[in-house]
Amino acid sequence: MSRDRHVTDDELQRELRDLLTLAVVGDHVRWVLTGADASELADWLGDALVEWRAWADQVAKQLVASGVAPDGRVRSLAEDLTLNWVPSGWLEADEGRRLLGARLRRVAGWACYRRSQATGPHAAVLDVICSGLRAQLRSRPDLAAVQSQDGGLHEDAAVPEKRVRVSQSRAHAAKEENSPTTAP
Repeated sequence: MSRDRHVTDDELQRELRDLLTLAVVGDHVRWVLTGADASELADWLGDALVEWRAWADQVAKQLVASGVAPDGRVRSLAEDLTLNWVPSGWLEADEGRRLLGARLRRVAGWACYRRSQATGPHAAVLDVICSGLRAQLRSRPDLAAVQSQDGGLHEDAAVPEKRVRVSQSRAHAAKEENSPTTAP
């Protein structure tokens, strides 16, 4: 198996993990929302969750077609626990929107970056996911807008791909440096 294909399969595994985690977080948020507009956001989440799970299923099928066992174990999902932190107890609708918006923008940015790096059938699956996540963000301006430190709002419909690329490149480089199979 070539190094490039292995990296692409690893990226598909990460995409599967991102989508499954987004669905788990979305379910939890949907159940604990309170306050004004909570039911409207919960209804939207119910529909979005169906899409996230369907996209996860497409990614899993692509991994199977590539001869790779999809990894949706709880242990794998917990690897990114700090990125997916959700407070316990009830969650006001506004806080739920901020939390979901940040996570959805991050997952969309990663999916679009992965799509830009993939080829063939992997690219086709990631294109559907990237386009779908961006469409969800466009349909919900309240999730696409983030609150700045000064309390003002600014648009950030998806994590800028350049910033995602830099972060992933740094993480990949650090992983390669610490790998016991990497030659000094």
